[in-house]
Amino acid sequence: MTGSQPLERLFRPSSIAIVGASNYTQKGGGFLLNGLVTNGFKGTLYPVNPRESEILGLRSYSTVTDIPGKIDLAIIAVSARLVPQVLSECGQKGIRFAVVHSAGFAEVGTQGEALEKEMLDIAQHSGIRFVGPNCMGLCCTEVGLNTIRPSSRLLDGSGCVAFLGQSGWVSENFIGMGNDRGLRFSKVVSVGNQADLSIEDFLEYLGADAQTRVIGCYIEGVKQGRKFMQLVRQISPTKPIIVWKAGRTEAGIRAASSHTASLAGNSNIFDVALSQSGAVIAHNLEDLIDLAIGFTCPVLPDGNRLGVVVEAGGGGVATADTHEALGLEMPVLSKASQKELTNILDDSVVALPNLLNPVDIVWPLNWATGWATLKCLRVVLKEVDAALAIDYAPLNERLAVKIAALRDETGKPIIIIPGDSIEQKRGMSRLVRKGVPSFSIPERGLKVLAAMVRYANGRRYS
Repeated sequence: MTGSQPLERLFRPSSIAIVGASNYTQKGGGFLLNGLVTNGFKGTLYPVNPRESEILGLRSYSTVTDIPGKIDLAIIAVSARLVPQVLSECGQKGIRFAVVHSAGFAEVGTQGEALEKEMLDIAQHSGIRFVGPNCMGLCCTEVGLNTIRPSSRLLDGSGCVAFLGQSGWVSENFIGMGNDRGLRFSKVVSVGNQADLSIEDFLEYLGADAQTRVIGCYIEGVKQGRKFMQLVRQISPTKPIIVWKAGRTEAGIRAASSHTASLAGNSNIFDVALSQSGAVIAHNLEDLIDLAIGFTCPVLPDGNRLGVVVEAGGGGVATADTHEALGLEMPVLSKASQKELTNILDDSVVALPNLLNPVDIVWPLNWATGWATLKCLRVVLKEVDAALAIDYAPLNERLAVKIAALRDETGKPIIIIPGDSIEQKRGMSRLVRKGVPSFSIPERGLKVLAAMVRYANGRRYS
């Protein structure tokens, strides 16, 4: 894996040298160092800057070779022309991993390409594996390592979602927007130019990583297409791999080339190859996050039959209008189930609602407890493979636990759409953290459920 070295110490270093560290926290190295301090990095930090004796309360060193003891990882944030020299010094010190944040390499043209080759030659001669250059680096919440969103304190510890991105912007927004929606992460890598460590190296590592259950990717172009597809084919039967391939137009291909020195191939061919390899395809950032949320659900649907319970008639209509085009079925519930629902709701609603599917429970007594939705879901789930509910009840911890317990009891996914996604936003993230996908509108939830059905079918017959 990745040449002669595993990547464990890259993601879980016990000591980090920050080369180019500064007391100015809005400047490259200072920004990164401050983020490591703020996020409570669980190891030792060594600032490196020949012009400073102390940085952010830590002793500063002139070069990495002056640091006493062993260093697992060097984070390099100096001008591009200095990077080869710094890597040479890292080799002398015996450092085996580096993250090169510096830009100004192959993405800027011929001169940058030459500098990148020089850097790679030095790293290979010194036995160093590195991320980048021209990247945002790493996030591993388990050890408080976060150079992708250094100014954001990581919330609620680690999770099961990993992400590989050829864009710092996509990577930092996947973390920020995903975290806000309830996603929690195992590892995130902004890969940059991939002069050394590539998406394929990280994908291979994550495929074997016990903490990671879902892998997301943003790709502009792959350098080892055959290996990438082979890895997707090997890993996807046990871990969903969600891929957003960018650079789909002539203008997008030009932008990718100047962004991370990527060669973007034909997107249609790439999509076909991805699908055949078992990947789940996303088309934008929100799509990527929605799909990651869906696949954090610990169970997959056994088929495409959908049951719907709503407290909002319009939401039921929207669901009914959307499901068929996505390949989902909404079977009419049996007479026995309709009778059971009638017994549940008879004394709790003003008028007996539609019980066919969708089940419209209108506005039951004590609606704020969510009791009616839970009881109706239990009945509906006996006849379908997954359920979607639109509910106005406060999505508090008690209700989240009960919904997750019903999912585990039935072994079937439950998707929750809040009646008011603005007022219930915090509760939505609470559900997601418990593996209950939640979306602002039913159409988004159904799109994700359809992808889960396709993935489950593909895995069943692979």
